[in-house]
Amino acid sequence: MIKTVKKLIQSNLKIKNNYMNNQNYLTGLLILLLSISVVGQNNDGVFRTEFYAHLPFWESPYQPFKLASPITQEIANKRIHIEVDYDVHNRVIASHIKIGKHYKEFEGFFGNIYINAPLTIVRYEPKREIHSFYNSFGNQISVQGNVYTKVYYKDDYGRNIKLTFLDSKGKEIVDQIGVKSYNWAHQNDGSIIEERLNRKGNIVPLRGYFDLGRIRMAFDNQGYFRTLQNIDENGNIINTKNGAAIFQYYYDLQGRFDRWEVYDKDGKKTKGPSNTAGERNTYYKYELQDIIFFDTKGGPATHWSGAQRWHFDVDEYGNFTSLEFQDLEKNPMNANNEYSKYAWNWSEDGRYMTDEAYFDKEGKATVHKQLAIHKIVYERNDKGLIINIKYLDINENTANRIDGIAFVKLTYDKNNIELERTYYDKDNNKVQRKK
Repeated sequence: MIKTVKKLIQSNLKIKNNYMNNQNYLTGLLILLLSISVVGQNNDGVFRTEFYAHLPFWESPYQPFKLASPITQEIANKRIHIEVDYDVHNRVIASHIKIGKHYKEFEGFFGNIYINAPLTIVRYEPKREIHSFYNSFGNQISVQGNVYTKVYYKDDYGRNIKLTFLDSKGKEIVDQIGVKSYNWAHQNDGSIIEERLNRKGNIVPLRGYFDLGRIRMAFDNQGYFRTLQNIDENGNIINTKNGAAIFQYYYDLQGRFDRWEVYDKDGKKTKGPSNTAGERNTYYKYELQDIIFFDTKGGPATHWSGAQRWHFDVDEYGNFTSLEFQDLEKNPMNANNEYSKYAWNWSEDGRYMTDEAYFDKEGKATVHKQLAIHKIVYERNDKGLIINIKYLDINENTANRIDGIAFVKLTYDKNNIELERTYYDKDNNKVQRKK
């Protein structure tokens, strides 16, 4: 864009010299200004690009591209980031998940509920916004189960009013939690009522165990979700089965998730479905460092994971290298699945996860209670694609998971899209994966 502007300025100097003689310089200047107004619109329709360090947590797909921690391209070149392209109308037309210049698959503790692929392409039609998804090699893929395309429908003001899902044949389907459509009704006070409907037209709970049905969403002055209220068909706030009715969310100036708090229908602090009255996040530079759980009085609470605090370590690229369950005094504690630390290892360039493993509060190798294994190893081909997954015990011998699987072989088509997974036990017998 800068080079193009310089060329236009140089061209305008010639226009100026020519037109100054016949007093038509203003006409030339107008030509320059009109030219600059469309500069930056490249052959792909990208007018400008922004870079972010974080995919923030969202409760709804209403705003899929609300991001956090804006960074420069220079910083983005050295770490995991989200690159967002806008067209001349200031609409998002693509989001890229990258590490430096390379696309990055979702691995480890990195991900987002509504940005689901290394590359998302958005195209616009009258009253429709269509999202498609691509792997690191630029081939279209399915996400969230069998979702090949997401279609947002809009009202006369350009606001989202509905979201549906299509498979690769263009047939309407449900997503991985059974939602056929999200429906949004805009209220006069600026809030939005959301209903998630299944094939039968019944409301699907928000994130399952959260048990929120019909919800009313309100926003803060930065455009981030501030309040979720569980409501009935008349708009009255009602408690869920676990007694929670209102969730309040707070974000810092960079758009990072700061904390959330839980209240009942009368506005009284209460415990939510995670067995806490809320949680608070702390950061070091760009990275999430701790999640601290609290009760209705602000004191320590034990989260459903069995911990009072989650502590993260991160490498130079922004990859999480460990999650440790801790008590309020930052001491490691064995949580519900009888391990204290979940550790990830990465390739030297930070692009690929090589293994993940579990350790107890003394730092010794241990077994994940629900999986019955200690370590998972990923073997890759020269393209970085996982071709074998191995499960190991604490002595790093091949071991069966609790479902009898010890080894997985993956195959791909010519476009590097996964075709099949074949499962074996530790004796090399084929086994059927239980769904």
